[in-house]
Amino acid sequence: MNKKNIVRISFTTLSILALANCAQVTQPELCDSNVTPIHAIQGQGFQSPLTGQQVTTRGIVTGNWQSEAELGGFFLVSKPDDRDDNSLTSEGLFVQANENLPRLQPGDWVYLTGTVAESNDLTQLTNLTHHAVCDSGYSVEPTVLNLPVTSTEQFEALEGMPVHINQNLVVNGHYQLLRHGQIDVAHERLFTPTQHRRPGAEARAQAKSNALARLVIDDNLAPNSDLPSSLKQTITASNTVRSGDTLAPLHGILSDFRGSYRLQPTSSVEISQTNPRPVAPEAPAANTVRVAAFNVLNYFNGEGPNKQFPTDRGAKSTADFARQHEKIIAALSQLNADIIGLLELENDGYTSHSAIAELTSALAKATGQPWRFVQAAPEKLGDDAITNGLIYRSDRVTPQGEPLTLTTPPFGRLSRLPIIQRFSPTNTVENLVIAVNHFKSKGGCPKDSSNPNANQNDGQACWNEARTKSAELLAEFIDNHADLKRFPLRVLMGDFNAYAQEEPIQTFLQYGYYNRIDAFNPHAYSYVYDAQAGSLDHLLVSSQLAARVVHQAIWSINADEPTLLQYNNADVNNNWYAPSPYRASDHDPIYADIQF
Repeated sequence: MNKKNIVRISFTTLSILALANCAQVTQPELCDSNVTPIHAIQGQGFQSPLTGQQVTTRGIVTGNWQSEAELGGFFLVSKPDDRDDNSLTSEGLFVQANENLPRLQPGDWVYLTGTVAESNDLTQLTNLTHHAVCDSGYSVEPTVLNLPVTSTEQFEALEGMPVHINQNLVVNGHYQLLRHGQIDVAHERLFTPTQHRRPGAEARAQAKSNALARLVIDDNLAPNSDLPSSLKQTITASNTVRSGDTLAPLHGILSDFRGSYRLQPTSSVEISQTNPRPVAPEAPAANTVRVAAFNVLNYFNGEGPNKQFPTDRGAKSTADFARQHEKIIAALSQLNADIIGLLELENDGYTSHSAIAELTSALAKATGQPWRFVQAAPEKLGDDAITNGLIYRSDRVTPQGEPLTLTTPPFGRLSRLPIIQRFSPTNTVENLVIAVNHFKSKGGCPKDSSNPNANQNDGQACWNEARTKSAELLAEFIDNHADLKRFPLRVLMGDFNAYAQEEPIQTFLQYGYYNRIDAFNPHAYSYVYDAQAGSLDHLLVSSQLAARVVHQAIWSINADEPTLLQYNNADVNNNWYAPSPYRASDHDPIYADIQF
C-alpha cells in the first residue's frame, strides 16, 4: 500500500492483529451498518467536507480520555482495508464523548453514529446517537513522524492518528505548562526570526520554517484540569525542565487546536536535563569593571511607608513580594557586577521606603558591599508606573557629574526615560558613560492599522517606529551633549524590546556602537517568547570601548526556566519555590567585563 508516502514524514504499514474472539458472538445490529470511512469524514483539506452531517463510521480505539477533566473523548483509527490511497486524508478521528458513554478501551473495534463537526480546527464526531463495540483486542502500529515537516498539510494528514516520534526532540518552551500541562518541542532550538534574520522576507521565511518544526506535547487533560499533570508533578525548585533539555522518543496521537498541532502522549514523557543551570559568573578581575542590565519583573515593594499590597503591578501580597525580593537579591548578589541598570522598577521615587532604596539596601546587606543608587530625578523619573534604575558599588566606581535623561518623545509617553551617568573606575581617571534604557514594548498595538507603529508584518511587531526613533534620539543626544560628547567610552544597555536584527539595534550599529556578544556567543539570548529564543536585552559599546570588552555574556537563569517556578506560584505548589536566582524574572541579566 502506497498510502501517505510523504517527504519528511515516514509512514510504516499499519498492522492490525485480532488477538481473540474466536468464539461465535452475536453482534449488535450497528456492526452490520454501512459506514462513511474516516478519510471521507476528514477530507483532504483543513476542514471536513461533511461538517454538520450525521454519519456512521467505524474504527479502532487508540486512546481514551473521556472524562470531563480529560479531553472529553477518544480517538479512532481506520483498519487497513478501510483506507484510501490519498496522502492528504487522515485515517484518524476524535470522537467527543462524555462519561455517560461506557468507557471504551484501546483496541476496541467500534461503530458510531454522530454528527461531523469542527471545533477549534479539530475535525470530530459529536452528538453520538448510537455506538457499539463490535470486537476488541486489536493493536495498532503507529505512523512514524519526524520533525520538521515540509508543510502544514503533512500535519493535517495525520490529525487524529497514532504516531511514533523516533527522534530526540528539544524543549523550546513551557509557557503553558502551569495552566495546560504543555511543553513546546522541535528538532532543534528555535530562535525568534528577527534575532538572526532581517525583518521582512527573511524573517517571514524563518517564521514559516519554525512553524513546520514545532509541536506541542500535551498532558491528555482539559485546560485548568483538577487532575494533576504528571509532568508538573515531577518539577520542583531544584528539579526543573529547562528550554534546551531533551525529550526522548515517544508515542502519541496527533491532534489540532486552532492550527497548533499537539501530541497526546500514549507513552511516558522522558526528559533529560541536557541544558543544565549555569553557575554564577566569577567576580571580574581587579582591573576590569563589570556592567550589567537586568529586568526585575515589576519589582514593586508596596504602596507608601506601610507597604500596602496589591500595587499597580508586581506582587499581589506581602508574602509574594518577600519571595520575589529574595530571588531578585539572590540574582543580583551572584551577578558580581559593579554597575547594574535595572528595568521595571516601581516608580515611587527615592525615599527610604522606595523600591530602589529597599533593593539597594538589601543588596548591600546580602553582599557586604557598599551599594548605592543614582537619584535620577528630584522625585520620580517619568510618569509611568515603572521606571529605570541605576545602582553601583561605591568602592569600585565613582559617579561623575549629574545624571541626565532625555524627555523628547517617544521618550516619556512610550519609551521610559533613560538614565545617563558617567562613572570613573577607582583605578583610573577615565570616564565611562552608562545609559540605561527600556524601550516601548511590542504589545498593546495601535488600533489604527495605518498608524506607522502598527504591525507591519515584517517580524518586528508593533511600535517599531517608536523604538527606532528612541534609538536615534539617544545616540544623537549622547553624541551632541556638551558634557557627554567629550567622553568616547560609552555603554548603552537595557531592555530595548527589539531583537538583534531589528531596526532599533541596527540603528545603534550605524551610529558606531558594537554588539560584542556576537564575539563571545553569537547564539546567546535573554528571552523566550512563543517557544522561540532571542535577545530583547542588549549591551552595546562605543567603538573606542569595543577592544576593552574582555568578556560579555548572558547569565541564563530565567528565560529557560518554566514560569511555574516564579515567586507568585508558590501558593500553588510550595515545592516550586526556592530563594535562588533561577526564574527570578522572565528576562536574563546581560553583562560585560570592561578592562581599564
